[in-house]
Amino acid sequence: MVLSMIGIIIGILFLIFFVMKGWPLLIIGACAAMIVAVFSGLNVTEAYLTTYMSGVGDFLIGQIPIFLWGAVFGECYGVTGGAKSLAKFISKIFRGKNEKLSPLVAIIIVFLAGILLSYGGVSAIVLMFVMAPLSMELCREAGIPRYMVPGMILGCIATSALSMPGSPQIQNVMSTSTVGVSSTAAAIPGIIAGIIILILNIIYLNFAAKKEIAKGAVFEDAAGDSVSVTDEKLPHPLIALLPMVLVFVLYNGFQVDVNFSLMAGIILAIILMHKNFKSMDSFLKSLGNAAMNAAVVSCGAAAVSGFGSVVAQTPAFAGLTEKLAAFNGHPLVVAMLAMMIMTLIGGSGPAGLGVGLPVFTPLAQSMGVNMNAFARVSAFCATTFDTLPTNAGFIAANEICKTQAKKSYKYVGVCTVINTTIGTVILCLICILAPGLC
Repeated sequence: MVLSMIGIIIGILFLIFFVMKGWPLLIIGACAAMIVAVFSGLNVTEAYLTTYMSGVGDFLIGQIPIFLWGAVFGECYGVTGGAKSLAKFISKIFRGKNEKLSPLVAIIIVFLAGILLSYGGVSAIVLMFVMAPLSMELCREAGIPRYMVPGMILGCIATSALSMPGSPQIQNVMSTSTVGVSSTAAAIPGIIAGIIILILNIIYLNFAAKKEIAKGAVFEDAAGDSVSVTDEKLPHPLIALLPMVLVFVLYNGFQVDVNFSLMAGIILAIILMHKNFKSMDSFLKSLGNAAMNAAVVSCGAAAVSGFGSVVAQTPAFAGLTEKLAAFNGHPLVVAMLAMMIMTLIGGSGPAGLGVGLPVFTPLAQSMGVNMNAFARVSAFCATTFDTLPTNAGFIAANEICKTQAKKSYKYVGVCTVINTTIGTVILCLICILAPGLC
């Protein structure tokens, strides 16, 4: 088991090192998985060709449609100027009489939009595609450097938006449904902790943005960026908003599958803003760019998923689960530590919850733990160590925003690892000290 754990640690460090160096994930993900297999005594051929590739394939089967249509939807908004129109309209409202949008206002707008869309049921993967053009237009106007955009997007949609009471995102749904409590369980502690995380993220990002701007950093366009229309030809903001509203209504109001909701939004965006595509060649080029972006992002994320599949088969993973279940201490604290570790090893919140909840839910029940508190703490734990540099969402965000991991991770790490961990600890303490609020 010790050798197996060493292999997992080496595999994770291997992934992190080469991701930060910009190596292709399909290659280093496979290599990291084989490292884990060798140290764990697994059959390397079976681990790679069966376990790893099954993890990759299962991820692609389930997620590539969302990546594809989300990318097309986001490309439509980038090329037609729809995102720029909405960004200018919103910034004008918040800016007031000021001539330039301040970094703080830009960050707050991104966070408000992200929270509203997340609670509207739009998945985090789709949100990255939708939020990217909007966020980059706001950052361009506020002068915030491009490499901070992933931190702004993930600092909102990959933190409290996933775990707060009532959220339709998988972290909240999986935690509460598995435990058997309401999706708004431990509402007051959850809302308090969620707001604390969001405030910490906004304060940090504003401080960091001002610091970078003072050093002379500016927003820089990247190769392959959508070339939007001039300000004079921008679509009306209400016109630009309608496709988003359609996706929201179809997905949440009529329970239409998210892929078909996005398709409908794309069709409406093309109909309403078709003049801004300039030509058929421009339109086809946009579709090609979107398809290429979706392929690159989804394959990279799938490679990390495949690595997690191999880790889940190791003796160390099974042994660690057993040891955590037998650990002495306040059951809620034990649950918090256990779910954080499961999230770290699994590489994602859902993976950590999938392994940890079946083990620790009956244990918590047998120890008389308030199950509302347990479910809420579990949901928050799933947003702590899930966004290491190897995280599929972080990798996808960099691909979508055309940023480098070594430049962007500092902001992502503070928002989605450090601040979420602080908020989770605060949540745990509130639930222990004031159980009546749960």
